[in-house]
Amino acid sequence: MKIKGLRWMATFLAACMLMGAVPATAFAAKETTEAAETIPQVYRMDDDNDTVRLVIGKTPTLYIGKNGTVSVTLMNMEDKDWIETEIWIASEDDFRNHYSDEITKTEDRDSEESSIVQSMKTIYPFEVTDSLNRHYKVGHVNKKAKKTVNLNVNVKKGLEEGYYPILIYISKRAQGEDGMSSEYAKTIMAWIETKKTTGTSETNEDNSEPVAFALGENQPTPSANYSEVMNFDVNVRNTGYKTAYDVRVDMELSEDIAKFPFEINDGNYDRQMGNMNPDQTVAVPFSMAVREKAKSGYYPIKFKIRYRENENGNFAAPVEDTFYVRVYGKDEDDSLDSEAGENERTKARIIVDSFETDPAEIYAGQDFTLKVRMKNASNSIAASNILFTFESEAVSDSPVFTTVNGSNSVVVNSLAPGASDTLTIKFSSSPTAEQRSYTITINEQYDSPEFKNAKEAVKIAVGLKQEARLNTGTIEVMPDAISVGEESNVMFSINNTGKVMLYNVNAVFEADSIQKNECYVGNIEPGKSGNVDTMINGIAPTTDDGKVKLSITYEDENGKVSTVEKEIQLMVNEDQSMDESNVDDTWNSDDVQPEPSTTDKLKHLAIPVGIVGVVLAAVIIVVIRRKKKKAGMDDEIL
Repeated sequence: MKIKGLRWMATFLAACMLMGAVPATAFAAKETTEAAETIPQVYRMDDDNDTVRLVIGKTPTLYIGKNGTVSVTLMNMEDKDWIETEIWIASEDDFRNHYSDEITKTEDRDSEESSIVQSMKTIYPFEVTDSLNRHYKVGHVNKKAKKTVNLNVNVKKGLEEGYYPILIYISKRAQGEDGMSSEYAKTIMAWIETKKTTGTSETNEDNSEPVAFALGENQPTPSANYSEVMNFDVNVRNTGYKTAYDVRVDMELSEDIAKFPFEINDGNYDRQMGNMNPDQTVAVPFSMAVREKAKSGYYPIKFKIRYRENENGNFAAPVEDTFYVRVYGKDEDDSLDSEAGENERTKARIIVDSFETDPAEIYAGQDFTLKVRMKNASNSIAASNILFTFESEAVSDSPVFTTVNGSNSVVVNSLAPGASDTLTIKFSSSPTAEQRSYTITINEQYDSPEFKNAKEAVKIAVGLKQEARLNTGTIEVMPDAISVGEESNVMFSINNTGKVMLYNVNAVFEADSIQKNECYVGNIEPGKSGNVDTMINGIAPTTDDGKVKLSITYEDENGKVSTVEKEIQLMVNEDQSMDESNVDDTWNSDDVQPEPSTTDKLKHLAIPVGIVGVVLAAVIIVVIRRKKKKAGMDDEIL
């Protein structure tokens, strides 16, 4: 990599700024009292600040052994736009070489400069992951404009608290340039610390992490007998001080009955809970059939909670926690008999054995068929006159799912012990519902030999998706006709008209007559727009009707790529530059006709004037003769 050298004066000025201005501005948010937290003299090894500059605001704070985000704002200092821009965190080898080389260069120089450089902690603070050194495509940056990029990092464990340099590389292709530039090296500082828990209050203890979760608060331990259905919610609270985005709660399954007392009837028991604000609690519903051979006792059920630290980020490392349930097995039949009522001992147990939807993926506003397989989990007790009533989760007092035919109930005559029956009902989904899972409660009312009108309820979770939608504003191509070697500016907006985030939106222009151009727009939130402003370079004359293919790609939350194709009109003509060798610049005086004199002009007029005079005289003579002839006739009559 090409890293440009630094001059002594720039070093001295940077040192002065950091020793004087930095503690009052960039580090003002971090108040320190211990000597170990004294702000070090930081050496900024920035290349070509007249070309690209990092705008330093509040010092990033990261936590030892935790995931974090470094927000970097870069500024185009040139008087021309950047067509392409990339930014990334330097690798560990580049990091060490960069700072060790600069320390070596200053050892024989001014002692003050040398001490500044050698006071830095040249420890690479990040865990090396597949995504650490990825190149973030920033796209088009206008002249004198700024763009902010969030870089995701995992901080190493075992670091000392303090300020650490982060080496950032930036590469760009300015307007009129053929390829990407060499890397510009920039240094920013981050404060890295261990997150401390004061223990002085419950609030401080809960808010010790940006995002953390507590399970099972303010609820009793769920319990059920063997072969029964355990319907329970798991209370999950965000105990951090930041919002957790796209929270997903995953139950860990096991075939070992000693570890997991429930039947595994579904492929997974993952629940999508959406965004969770600080101190917000959500109830995660589960309906689980206890295995017939489960032993009595308390079972730890393990959960993994996944979330995004910001709407545009990747999933953070999952948070693992445990939730306990109690099972009464066959080994406690005697104690149950003495405690349970007479009717409880003879009631059938009807559970959800499995369910499916047609189509498998349901989009908001779409009709679908729900098929639920209900099973009598009892070994010896039958159920009869069974009424199943489906009740959908409501949002703003409106059910998300409504039955198409108006009836939400199904009747089954009987279910023998161990028997199953499939219930089929057609639903319509709300077109305005957000993308997540919604519960459908199945209320049961049935008779058993010694228990009449028994009532139970089980729940299932049905996922609902929203279709990604986008459209474009008016596409402006200025000019719409260029010559080979010239550029045309293309501008338009991409509007997210759906209800889900569009990730990694990208616009690609392709045609035989132009150089392929790619413009990265980024993530677009629902109801918002992203802008495309790029320059297209003509490389060959147009041989068709001038159509340029425009492909707009985006990803959903699972990384699935979708493409929308459009066309723009741009004609590329041959170079029309005039060949000076073909121009005859010779001047000949013979080619200039002299202006006629007044006499010549009168000569030209003499002939037509004479002709007009002759004609006029002839007319006069004819008229006179006629008058005389008429006068003679009058005399003769008299």
